[in-house]
Amino acid sequence: MAHSSQACLGGTLRIDRTQLAPIQGFYSMLGFALPLVIGVATGHVAEGVAMAGGAIGIGSVGLNATSSARVRAMLLACVGVAVSAFVGSATSRIDWLAILVAGIWGVGVGMLVPLGKYATPIGLQAAAALIVLSHFSLDPLHAALQAFLIFAGALLQTGLIWLVSRGYVTTIERITLAQAYEILAEHVHGSVEGVRPVGEALLNAYEMLAESSMPERPWKVFHALLEEAERIRLLEIAIFQLRLNIEHQLGKDAKYIYELDQVLEAAATELRLIAYDLKPSSPFVRPVQSPYIQFKLALHTIRNLEKPPESEQTLQQLISYCDKLRSTLHHAKKLARSWSYKQLRHVTSIPGGSRATQQSHLQWHNAFTTLRANLSLQSAAFRHAIRLGIALALSTAFYRLGPLPIERGYWIPLTALVVLRPDFTNTFARGLARTLGTFLGVGLTTILVGLLMPTHWWLVILDAVMAYLAFAFLFANYALFSVFMTSSIVFLLTLVIPNPLLTAVDRMVDTLIGGALALLIYALWPTWEQVHVSHNIAERMRTLRDFGAAILQAYVNPGSYDEFALYTLLLKTRLALSNAEASVTRSLQEPAQHQFDADLGQGLLESSRAIMRSLLAIESYLLDRPNHKGLPHISTFCTHFCMAMSDIAVAIGGHGIAKELPNFQKDLRSLDCLAKNQVYSSEFPMLDALVVEAKAIVRHIIYMHQLLIARREHDKIVPHLARESVS
Repeated sequence: MAHSSQACLGGTLRIDRTQLAPIQGFYSMLGFALPLVIGVATGHVAEGVAMAGGAIGIGSVGLNATSSARVRAMLLACVGVAVSAFVGSATSRIDWLAILVAGIWGVGVGMLVPLGKYATPIGLQAAAALIVLSHFSLDPLHAALQAFLIFAGALLQTGLIWLVSRGYVTTIERITLAQAYEILAEHVHGSVEGVRPVGEALLNAYEMLAESSMPERPWKVFHALLEEAERIRLLEIAIFQLRLNIEHQLGKDAKYIYELDQVLEAAATELRLIAYDLKPSSPFVRPVQSPYIQFKLALHTIRNLEKPPESEQTLQQLISYCDKLRSTLHHAKKLARSWSYKQLRHVTSIPGGSRATQQSHLQWHNAFTTLRANLSLQSAAFRHAIRLGIALALSTAFYRLGPLPIERGYWIPLTALVVLRPDFTNTFARGLARTLGTFLGVGLTTILVGLLMPTHWWLVILDAVMAYLAFAFLFANYALFSVFMTSSIVFLLTLVIPNPLLTAVDRMVDTLIGGALALLIYALWPTWEQVHVSHNIAERMRTLRDFGAAILQAYVNPGSYDEFALYTLLLKTRLALSNAEASVTRSLQEPAQHQFDADLGQGLLESSRAIMRSLLAIESYLLDRPNHKGLPHISTFCTHFCMAMSDIAVAIGGHGIAKELPNFQKDLRSLDCLAKNQVYSSEFPMLDALVVEAKAIVRHIIYMHQLLIARREHDKIVPHLARESVS
């Protein structure tokens, strides 16, 4: 439990600078502050506050999304907030009905979790509007008027974001792709310590571009740049593997190694320049000069160095891959610079054709299918929905029916709403961040009120500043977001209820009650990540199997090579790895008795990463000879690879594992003989390297197999020892 508490505290204090949103936060702040300025200027302060209340929630929706995705999400949130505000106001006079409605809304918000990253914020804003407005007993007419004002403020916020985004259609996409190129540069340079995995960065860029609705021509340029990044990644892997071979053959101090490092350093610099050109800001002075000369001179030196007979073939392959890398970098650089000069030339697209648009009825069908699949107590989303519904109903009942009078008690269910999450780590981290942030926010508000004694206009200014900081830090650090949002809400309410210190204290007390109630409900009926880890790791193995089979089949039958299909499998494999790693991480942050076996989980994931690197290296060798003849000798190895990965995936799910693996040793001996055959080695100079990668794959499959057998034996022994100790 101590480890999980430290993990929660560490997450609470950590600031993710990559998630700061200063530009988006500024525009969201404008949409929030504008109704306040108009309200104070015209003397309609209460109406301005109501509209600002609608705008502040909507302004936090989709802050890190593309402009089109954000506007769509905000429009849906506007409707949800307006309907919920009316229902909350209309049912507020009847306690039991308000409690029932709060519970129903909680279940609905929980069921939105599996529908994607934009569905949950929409549900949260709708439920927040219901909770806040249920505090005010209004007749249907006034409830409709209040809902209209909130809807108007939310719509104003959305309209402003839409107008602003028209001038920055590709901003988020360009930033995301630039980050991918920067991370790729670090890997090419060899500085991978503490750097996000390339696969994760490229997957994030792909998802961002897939949801974008930018015009066709820039969309194709972005996809072409993403394709070039994938090709550079493959070439980088191939060059690093050949570098290891040269080190083994000629030693680490060989002249070739020094010159190759110069090539890689120049490539890394070129990638950073491409990232620089992709970023929306374009200062007049570029940070460094082009490394083209360094790349060219180093490659020229490698070509002219004497080639020992035992390394000649490897060095020829190396020169070929370096040439391809230079060509790919040159093409990517021209594509990136086309944005700086406003000329979308050299437009290509990824294999598979032009942009695919998904019909809306298919999206609705997928949503309903996902919801039906989660209507089970085995589903973490459904358990979270029931838990959240109970939490909102109980917390609403607590302040409405409890023996103690509680001012502005709607903050209790509101805190329960934002604290409760489907998993342990996020729930307790949110609870800690919310509590800490509220205490600091109350302290900050007290200091500012004591120093400034603010008038209405000062309150508007302070509110705008706090709202901006809250929006900017929303995804970077939730505790800081809570600090600034607490101050913003207190200043907002002070415009209509002129007692800021009492309002701040009420919020602090209600936050403590709501947070404690949410954590108690989670503790009574928890959902442990341990039950999901096995499924996520098994899915990782299955996608890795499919990806590997597609690559190996391309060697057996060159006609089966489909670059677009392979790219799709690659994205699925990366997503599965991301899900598995996140699942293992969450499990290891939970109490010790509920953690997944750390050695097993991390061992399986590390081996899967190594197999992935080997498969990418094998794929990269196809770049050298895309029109090669078939190699039917690999067919048996491919079949055995699929059998072994399937067996491992089944075993991870707890359904037993085969005692013996397929006869990989025979497969490897066959490949060794093939590589020594002069006929094949002249036609396929990459055979030696392919055999090395095949051996690495087999080595990691054997390791995973042994890990699973050890777990099975441990599971048999531990209960036996427990029974003996009892007897």
